[in-house]
Amino acid sequence: MIKFKYFAAYIIPLLGLLTFNTTGIYAYIGLFILYVLIPVLEQILPNNTYNLNDIEKGLAKKDVFFDLVLYLSVPLHLFVGYQFLITVSSTAIPLSHLIACILMMGTILGVNGINIGHELGHKTEHPVKQILAHIMLLTSLQNHFIPYHNGGHHRDVATPDDYTSAKEGSIFYFFAIRSQIGGYFKTWKLEAQRLKAQGKNAILNPMIIYTLLPVLLLFSIFYFFGLQVMFIYFITSVIGISILEAQNYFAHYGLRRKMQDNGRYERVKPKHSWNSDHIIGRVLLFELTRHSDHHHMGAKPYHLLDSKENSPNLPYGYPAMLVLSYFPFLFRPIMKKQLELYGVG
Repeated sequence: MIKFKYFAAYIIPLLGLLTFNTTGIYAYIGLFILYVLIPVLEQILPNNTYNLNDIEKGLAKKDVFFDLVLYLSVPLHLFVGYQFLITVSSTAIPLSHLIACILMMGTILGVNGINIGHELGHKTEHPVKQILAHIMLLTSLQNHFIPYHNGGHHRDVATPDDYTSAKEGSIFYFFAIRSQIGGYFKTWKLEAQRLKAQGKNAILNPMIIYTLLPVLLLFSIFYFFGLQVMFIYFITSVIGISILEAQNYFAHYGLRRKMQDNGRYERVKPKHSWNSDHIIGRVLLFELTRHSDHHHMGAKPYHLLDSKENSPNLPYGYPAMLVLSYFPFLFRPIMKKQLELYGVG
């Protein structure tokens, strides 16, 4: 029965449907649960550091349930997105309700859309999962995420060469802009290098498609719902992207790989990613919070990720760290103490 806990990740899109179909203060219930109640609960509930044993892992590898949870997330995500567009296209929607809808849908795009796209996107040998990953990432206008994340971030993590690894003292907003713009243009370079290594024509660069797809999505929204709704969706996707960048920001904040005598950086180790075993965040984010093991083995399925004893741990769970990221005057002193605790400050 433990595996069914991952259905709890559906809570976020279901809260979105609640937001879109209520008004007044009730429209903010979902946001209150995600950004206030869950962070508080994660500080009260004990961390869960249990790792599956070899027998359990063997059974879990063969269990299609864990893929099914991801597959079913895709149509649910698209349905919620459609309901959002229908809701915000109403001329009678009050401003307070519109704000709640934008913030909630932005959260859904950043948490479910990008995170599930991230999990599926690591399965490069599985065409169906790759297609589903791009569908999820398209809703957040982030199709370039897969090649950059897989070929750039995982290779260069915790070094100055990685736009998504924040150095100590950096401010989130500047980091997010640099990560998005720098990551986008670096992906062009990464894909060009890959094509050259394969002896293929540079004009076949997938970034052409990855750039056109978000434009096509926005144009489609404009065609069916109008300019105002297209603009609202763009703002919503920016919020979703900011959630992605907030996770990038605190997941490796202040952690750096050492340069070796041969001029290369040391291998990626668990100590180069911040870990979190807070149970609610683990479930809602499909174990993304066990980030140290994820970077140790990027293609490892989410349900097999382990808690690493030698990885640094965040002071709070992912939901709380996400909120703190937007407030540098709170985030930086808290993380300075955490870095000092692990002797890397």
